Amino acid sequence: MTTYKTRVRPIWCAGCGNFGVLDALTRRALSNLGIPNHRILIVSGIGCASRIPGYIDTYGINSIHGRAIPIAQGAKLARPDLTVIAIGGDGDFFSAGAGHLPHAVRRNVDITCIMVNNFVYALTKGQISPTTPFLESGEKVLVGHHTNPPVDPVLDMIAFSVSTQASFIAQGIATDPLHLSWLIEEGIKHPGFSFISVLTPCITYTAELFAAIKSVASYLREGELVELPMSSEEKPWRHNPTDIGLALRLAQTPVLEKTHLGILFKGVSPDRAA
Repeated sequence: MTTYKTRVRPIWCAGCGNFGVLDALTRRALSNLGIPNHRILIVSGIGCASRIPGYIDTYGINSIHGRAIPIAQGAKLARPDLTVIAIGGDGDFFSAGAGHLPHAVRRNVDITCIMVNNFVYALTKGQISPTTPFLESGEKVLVGHHTNPPVDPVLDMIAFSVSTQASFIAQGIATDPLHLSWLIEEGIKHPGFSFISVLTPCITYTAELFAAIKSVASYLREGELVELPMSSEEKPWRHNPTDIGLALRLAQTPVLEKTHLGILFKGVSPDRAA
């Protein structure tokens, strides 16, 4: 069996969710797919998750903040025989690089984008990110004591991806690398742009927030009833990942009320696929 890990030891904090993401990629997804090392390119930006290319024995580029997606697109267009993965954090993809995502979606270039969302700028010591949950006045702050409470509403990465009509949208959790590896496999096999959000703890700044999110998590299974928040007045429907309208309804559920894990949407537009 091909080994995908390098001898470089990760320097993340003990308990960091990135270990689960690395495990899902190296021990499971890439191994299960059997793609030769020299046929894989992993592109990252700047941040804790962006260290991942250095720990995987494939081609890799640790690029500049927010620019992993356009570099990955260029590589795929130049070398369509490569399996190209763009990986980074919520600040990387949804702050500095937010403008690139809708254009990658509309071009539908066959790359897999893995956004590791720990809801905070962890590497630069705990500033709020675009995905830090917005708290109403008087609510308890669920981020580290060094972090100022967010003053802007959250930019929801799943809802954004659905509204721009990405052709594959999924959400996993770093503490379940087996399920996450399956999502990554499906994303790589999908013939078009794939967006996978990975909910992960920052053990330093968002451990309590992540625990709250994990406590309301439920798995999506095709054909089975979707679990909705207690506050929802909607009638549960059977999960159909080919229906983008239903995917948008799922995406609009606040993550602190119900965390949906699985494939939210899977479609393809052959006329756009590259």
